[in-house]
Amino acid sequence: MNKLNSIKKACKINNIIFKEIINDFNFKTEKDISNYIKKRFNEFKVKASYPSIVANNNKTIHAKPRNKKLERGFLILDFGCKYNSYCSDMTRTIFLGNPNKEEIKLYNLVLNCQKKCIKKLKINYSYCDLELYARSLLKEYKPYFLHSLGHGVGKKIHDLPKISIISNEKVKKNEIITIEPGIYFKKDNKEIGIRVEDTIYIENKIEVLSKSPKNLITIDF
Repeated sequence: MNKLNSIKKACKINNIIFKEIINDFNFKTEKDISNYIKKRFNEFKVKASYPSIVANNNKTIHAKPRNKKLERGFLILDFGCKYNSYCSDMTRTIFLGNPNKEEIKLYNLVLNCQKKCIKKLKINYSYCDLELYARSLLKEYKPYFLHSLGHGVGKKIHDLPKISIISNEKVKKNEIITIEPGIYFKKDNKEIGIRVEDTIYIENKIEVLSKSPKNLITIDF
């Protein structure tokens, strides 16, 4: 099985697990969710591409799952697996409880940034320019985008090309990459983290391999 088909299969496993999490959400802590992801990876006979990130009201980019009780607010789920040695990488941010107008606006700011960046992906387009474009879309929240826009994916989870303002690389055919804008900050004594990430195959047209829904999913809480 080649690289693309292996990564597609790994992405499909992500999609199944994400759907299970949101359809039967009976978790009490971040650890409960990360343990469930680990259990399902074992049942699919795959290994994690990287330590899963489950972050509820947390402005830490690579947060470790905690035993802390889940609370109303944003919940980042960032996980991937290795199928046939090739990695998948996906992040979805859901909301526990009912988001207010400001919270919905914040989420849509990140989501629209991600969607517009994917639309910009054209052969020979500069990855540096793509990240600058992403930062311009985040407007006043630009200072809270604390990592690069994406990276290549292969047998390593962070592979070439670099997708950042220090990259001198351009979009090439047959690349598999991620696009993952996010914002992380503290407001009114509450930490907020929002990220949306897909694994993407670049051909004559762009194919998003992570098929899980990206509209803001809310969980009764």
